[in-house]
Amino acid sequence: MNPSHTATAVTSPALPAPTRIATIDALRGFALFGILLVHCGNGFVTAGLPQSVYTATRTGAANETVGFISGVLLDGKFFTFFSFLFGLSFALMLTRSAESVRGFYGRFAWRLVVLGIIGFLHHLWWPGDILSIYAILGFALLALSPLPNRWVLVLAVLLTLNAPGRLYQIYTETTAQAAKPDKKQAAAKQKQEEIKQKKETETYYNVLRKSTFAERIKYNFGAFETKMRFQVESGRLAVTLGFFLFGLYAGRRNLFQRLAENRPFFRRAALFSGLTAIGVFLPALALFLVFNGSPQPPQWAIWVFQTIFDVFNTALTLFYITGLTVLFQQKWLRIVGPLASVGKMALTNYVLQSITGGLIFFGYGLNLLGTLQLWQCILLAFPILGLQIIFNVDYG
Repeated sequence: MNPSHTATAVTSPALPAPTRIATIDALRGFALFGILLVHCGNGFVTAGLPQSVYTATRTGAANETVGFISGVLLDGKFFTFFSFLFGLSFALMLTRSAESVRGFYGRFAWRLVVLGIIGFLHHLWWPGDILSIYAILGFALLALSPLPNRWVLVLAVLLTLNAPGRLYQIYTETTAQAAKPDKKQAAAKQKQEEIKQKKETETYYNVLRKSTFAERIKYNFGAFETKMRFQVESGRLAVTLGFFLFGLYAGRRNLFQRLAENRPFFRRAALFSGLTAIGVFLPALALFLVFNGSPQPPQWAIWVFQTIFDVFNTALTLFYITGLTVLFQQKWLRIVGPLASVGKMALTNYVLQSITGGLIFFGYGLNLLGTLQLWQCILLAFPILGLQIIFNVDYG
């Protein structure tokens, strides 16, 4: 499951025109474009494909260069971006609500139920949907929102760095090593897993390219449990909630409501997060180069690399958010006005992206999956965004 997928603040209702914060709309539009780039690059697939497909479409200098850039700068950065905006929108709605806190919580809970229904229907069309995940985690956001700012920030940091997932991973793998499993049995089990995975990828590929509408809906219905298990086991569920809390913290601190006076803060935050991303990327790259090609890297190297990359993803996401917030003001905001128009219709545009992607790549449409090179898939994001800008530019 590619998680780069998502919706942000997509549940937030359109605020009255005088109270909208144009910079936030522009951030939503930019995040939607980032998600679109990732999804187009993956051909809107949400699971593994046969190796032959990757060999045919992702090898060669152009594809490998684009793949490296996408992996470093895009993958895993925009579902976090949108998660931040979801939490920020919740905070903005809460602070602006004229009703009691209890009344607001009840109304927001109902919105989450509606979002969950929309998300599940969207999942039946395309299992990369994240609206259903946001609906579930939205209740956790409600439960944690009364916490003081200090604790919200501490939890945000721990969750975005996937601390619970890393600790659990270390525990389970250490326990498994201590059990000293029989090598022959372990090898046989691994072989069975490889055969099973190969069969599953072939089945998935055939569903995408050859199945009927009814068969695809049935397959996607069964994939919901797989998606949720991936979200938990990969730590993405925790990371998503962590960025919800970062957004909640920013909203309660009025960072976006008072952009002009907080501009120095955003500049410092962009500098710090950018330098942090660069600082942790270099040792991660060094580890990758040292152990690249090794059939079985040391366990400590895997843990260190994964931890460093979690820090890198968090820092780079925060760099995008704070850096673009500085840029998307005054003259720059006029330049990115079209992105803001897309951001105002975030829920609609998010769903339309998956509908468009399906019609391009899957069997019920042009069936181009496995026929386009990676760099060509990435380029498709630009005309799709252009069409969304055209259809949304008049919304005010």
